[in-house]
Amino acid sequence: MGIRTNCYLLFVVFHITPMGSDWLTCAHIAECQCKWSSGKKTASCVNAGLNIIPRLASDIQVLYLNGNPLKQLQEDTFVHTELLNLQRLNLSATNLHFLHQNAFRELRILIELDLSRNELMQLAPDTFKGNERLRLLVLNDNPLSKLVAEQFPPLQHLKKLELSRCQLRKIHAFAFVNLQALEIVYIHQNELTYLHQETFNLPFIKTLTLSQNPWYCDCKLREFHEWFLMSNLGSEEVVCAGPANRKDISWRGLKSKDLVCPPSAQTSPSVLRTEAGADITFGCFIKGDPIPSVSWSFHLKEMKNDSNRNSDILIQRYRLRHNEEYIEDIVNKSAQWINVTINNVTSDFAGEWKCTAKSNVGEASAFLTISLPKARTATTSTAPDHSNLFITIGSMLAMAVAGFVATCILWKTRRRRMPPSRSFTDQEKKLLDTSLAVSCERSSTDMGSSYGCEIYDGSISLESDDAEICMEPVQLTVEGIDETFPPPPAEFSLPAPYSNIFISVQVAGHDNKYPDLLGGGATLPRRSRTCFIKPTYDNLGPRVTAAGSSTLSLPEVDPEIQTNIVSSSIPLSTFSTEYTAL
Repeated sequence: MGIRTNCYLLFVVFHITPMGSDWLTCAHIAECQCKWSSGKKTASCVNAGLNIIPRLASDIQVLYLNGNPLKQLQEDTFVHTELLNLQRLNLSATNLHFLHQNAFRELRILIELDLSRNELMQLAPDTFKGNERLRLLVLNDNPLSKLVAEQFPPLQHLKKLELSRCQLRKIHAFAFVNLQALEIVYIHQNELTYLHQETFNLPFIKTLTLSQNPWYCDCKLREFHEWFLMSNLGSEEVVCAGPANRKDISWRGLKSKDLVCPPSAQTSPSVLRTEAGADITFGCFIKGDPIPSVSWSFHLKEMKNDSNRNSDILIQRYRLRHNEEYIEDIVNKSAQWINVTINNVTSDFAGEWKCTAKSNVGEASAFLTISLPKARTATTSTAPDHSNLFITIGSMLAMAVAGFVATCILWKTRRRRMPPSRSFTDQEKKLLDTSLAVSCERSSTDMGSSYGCEIYDGSISLESDDAEICMEPVQLTVEGIDETFPPPPAEFSLPAPYSNIFISVQVAGHDNKYPDLLGGGATLPRRSRTCFIKPTYDNLGPRVTAAGSSTLSLPEVDPEIQTNIVSSSIPLSTFSTEYTAL
């Protein structure tokens, strides 16, 4: 029986030992190492390239995952991996930019959590809800920017909180109200300019780092400055970054009376439009520490409460409630409204009003303009005056008529200059026949006069004596130097069996024997009437060819005479004259 018991115990020991050592394999993840460290089961997966939480043995107590590109942690991540016994968790430099507020809620025994060097821009107020045993929380090097009221859930055991290099610009006065066990807080190397005196008014606070922040040492920082110096929370050197007259001055060298705020004034609204007889109210928002004196003035005269006139003026002062400083960042307690109420506004109050705030550290002014509409005068409605319209239309019509009349006059004038053709009556024809007969009886010497037979009446008979008269030729007389122009050819000698006109033209630049007749004068007699007798020649008569020779078209002229005429022609090379029969 004893041997059997010993064998059973030996079996149990050999059976349990391998099974209990499975956590040392780190789930066969080559990049992870599992070992005992400080009496705790520790898994180190540093820089292992993991993008999710690894599934390790559930009895792992310490887990190092820093340096892995996790990027985000979803809801109940550690519940899904069954790592609920974690006491220390390092997630620094894991590129976290999203952290679900319920990612850690089942880690009931978690004591230390490191989330530094990540990309967390904000934290939900319930992010660490359920981690009641948490003692150390590290959030350094995250771009958090601000902490809101009750930023953290109740963590009754949290002793140390690190928030350095988080680009913090604002911390609400009640951000740490649920962290009553805090002893050490690091907020150095941020962008803080002031803090409320209640921000770190915690019962067990021992160390608070404030250095390397751009503290603006004015009245807003006065109460926190006094609280910090009285609390003896650290020995580090804290200096002012502004205003200019206090830059680089140590907090320990400043007194409360040195932290002041010059007055500032702002009107609301800046322009007020109203109607005569209305009731209006406008105000001036004043800040400054020490509390400045405030006055309203109009046309360089200070305004006060006045009810002796038709219009009542009432000036009232309203202080801001102290609890507003927690709602709107930090509003100086000296802030106040100075309101003006005017009943039954008249035009006497229209214009620019001035609000002035003064204290021993400065002066500020703001302006408001009251505008009343201009008075309107009622006028009797009258019929519209269209006289100008009628004058304009009449002028346009007169111009149009004048233009039309002028056009008609010009048209008639042109018609008078161009006499129209007309037909003759029988009596007029007989008178013309008589005049024509007289003109045609003249000798050939009279042909050089300025007139000849002008009109031929179709009624003249071919058998009448007038027909013979019409056979007489009409010659063009050229007036120039005597006997200097060439004589007409033989076919133009009188009497001729046909009627024709001879023109002799001397071309410039040739023999002086025949000078240029164009320089003299030439008289073209009136055209002879054309008789209705069939001529014995064609209509063209003699004509000059391009070669310079002259030929005649005389069907019934003797060929020998025609030859002589051609042979007696003067060459154009020596005498450039053209003959043209018309």
